[in-house]
Amino acid sequence: MNIVRPFDFGLLQSFIWATDGGRPMKRALATLILTSLLMSALPLNAAADETEDIPANAAATGVHDALVAALTQADLVTTLQGDGPFTVFAPTDAAFEAAGIDLSTFDTDEENATLVDILTYHVYSGAVPASEVTDGLTVTMLNGDDATFAVLTDGTVKIGDATVTTADVQTSNGIIHIIDTVLMPPVTQSIDVFVDGGSMSAPYFNFYTDSAGTTPLADNTLDITQTYNFHRLNSATTHPFYISDAGYGQAATTALMLSGDGSETSGITGSESFTLSFDSSITSDATVNFFCTVHSSMVSEFALTGFPVTVPDIPAVAQSTGIHTSLVAALAKADLVSALQAEGPFTVFAPTDAAFTAAGIDLAAFDSAEEIAALADILTYHVFAGAVASTDVTDGMTVAMLNGDNASFTVTADGVMIEGANVTTADVAASNGVVHVIDAVLMPPTDPVEPVSPGDIPTVATDTGIHTALVAALAKADLVTALQAEGPFTVFAPTDEAFTAAGIDLDTFVTEAEIATLADILTYHVYVGAVASTDVTDGMTVAMLNGDNASFTVTADGVMIEGANVTMADVPASNGVIHVIDKVLMPPADTVEEPVLEDCDATVGIAPSGLKYSPATVTIAVGDTVCWQWTDSSMAHNVRQVDGDSSTTYTQNGITSGAAAITVDFRYTFTEDASTFYYACEPHMASGMYGKVIVGAGATVVEETPTPVDNDMDSEDTPGFMATTLVVALMGAVLISQRRPEQ
Repeated sequence: MNIVRPFDFGLLQSFIWATDGGRPMKRALATLILTSLLMSALPLNAAADETEDIPANAAATGVHDALVAALTQADLVTTLQGDGPFTVFAPTDAAFEAAGIDLSTFDTDEENATLVDILTYHVYSGAVPASEVTDGLTVTMLNGDDATFAVLTDGTVKIGDATVTTADVQTSNGIIHIIDTVLMPPVTQSIDVFVDGGSMSAPYFNFYTDSAGTTPLADNTLDITQTYNFHRLNSATTHPFYISDAGYGQAATTALMLSGDGSETSGITGSESFTLSFDSSITSDATVNFFCTVHSSMVSEFALTGFPVTVPDIPAVAQSTGIHTSLVAALAKADLVSALQAEGPFTVFAPTDAAFTAAGIDLAAFDSAEEIAALADILTYHVFAGAVASTDVTDGMTVAMLNGDNASFTVTADGVMIEGANVTTADVAASNGVVHVIDAVLMPPTDPVEPVSPGDIPTVATDTGIHTALVAALAKADLVTALQAEGPFTVFAPTDEAFTAAGIDLDTFVTEAEIATLADILTYHVYVGAVASTDVTDGMTVAMLNGDNASFTVTADGVMIEGANVTMADVPASNGVIHVIDKVLMPPADTVEEPVLEDCDATVGIAPSGLKYSPATVTIAVGDTVCWQWTDSSMAHNVRQVDGDSSTTYTQNGITSGAAAITVDFRYTFTEDASTFYYACEPHMASGMYGKVIVGAGATVVEETPTPVDNDMDSEDTPGFMATTLVVALMGAVLISQRRPEQ
């Protein structure tokens, strides 16, 4: 950007030195003059204070007093002290004088509004350095009018008719470019409207845009961006005419700027006229009535047009298309509407409802916080933070979407695609960005999954959902901690169905013995060591944790262990491996060794009476075994050592066969020579049921021969025999004595 040609200060200095005669005083004065000229000729940006705002810098230049005064009168100082940034084209005082602007003539509100219009035509909302200006560039200034730049071949920059003399004066809230001419906003041409004499019937008045009354005002419509001069057609004097936005006969609001003849009560007739323009405060729902000021029934209204079109934001644009109902609902569910109503700009690739259907996305399925987050990830993969028009897209271009994932474009002769989705409608404008309609839902690339370390064997079993019974059994048998140890272990894990089929009811395992049995069953499913399915061979046998062996069978159909099928192999755990099986393995029954009974050298039984041993006395050699044996006797008997012949005192810790029973096989080997073993039957001691074993060196077994008895009794000497006979005799005598009287 060229500035005015610099002055040759060397010539000035030579001139001063030539005229001062070399005198010190004059030379000092000349130096001061030269310095002052140098200072005044320095460009503004050499002395600008970048920490001060635009009004402060303008006030400090000394050549913008008129501009600062005008800003103050128009109440614009505070505006230009705002954050901005602003670009101000600042006319000098000389420019104001050349324009003939006398601030004292701006008295009325209308005149001050004109001053505001002039000043804001010098302000652009945004920072525009000189380097960004191109020839023909047109920008909209703060007052709403356009201004156009010209860049001449010598580099000089002009805006309108003004030349930029000093560029890029930096301030805290923008840039100042100094210009040599006051910019005047373009003048809006007014439109003449001619009103006929009116009638008492609708539409009451007719309007024309020519004085001959041949061209009607289209649809009785006024453009709020225009200025209208109302006249009476053919100087009509009937039905005085006027307008208002406040109702019949009411003074108009400030939204209507009226000047000229007539009023809301007198109207215009004959050669009278008035001018109408619209303030920026007028709204689209305003009603501008026209009426006869004499006849209150003659009232109608103008249609208004020219309101600025408000471009809706991205969610509103999507809602208005009629083919993005699913997208709008998804944005609402993911709480992204407010985000896409922000300033932006954003570029949204908007899948249609048909695209959502084809993708099988059912919003009702997104309920949990995790699911909503997944939905938000999908939606933000359709958003780019920035405005990208279709003309900006190149083949192979890749951009980072709002969710952080990359998306790539393909450009062919047939159109534009993004990640395989076709752009069917491009460049739909929104207030905060642009929308491109696409025919498919974009799915974000799958994030790489970090390998998750599996839990220990009990944890893995708990997580499967089909080993509830196994986990409960391990807890009951107190084996959980054991299977949480370092291992490694190989566990053959029966399913819940397998436990049910085996009829295992954990409630029946109560006692220590029962719990031990349960532990034995469970540890028969555990091998100490890691055995993968690929390590198993047909017929292989391993020792399980309970000590019993288990064998494998491998066929074309799969692997079995002790008849149970491995339905799922090699489930990893942090401390081993799990193979799921369909049956509970039952440990093989332990082999029970029958005790070796000593041979009988002498045998003692029960006499027929049931109250004597038979024989009651035996004599044996040292080392011989005596067997006391009876089966299903009529009464229970036992053998218990006493301390002497027919004694009623039991020997402490003596020899005994145990509790009395009807079947007994008790064997005892006597190793003490020259001794006698005395014993009795506990239940029948009172009946004199005693016995003895005589142990002597070289003795032979002598068995007593039972005394012959009558019927089933041992003898009359048998203890209790006489008492029994006496009782029977007495009972017979009583019966006989009772029967005699009856005879």
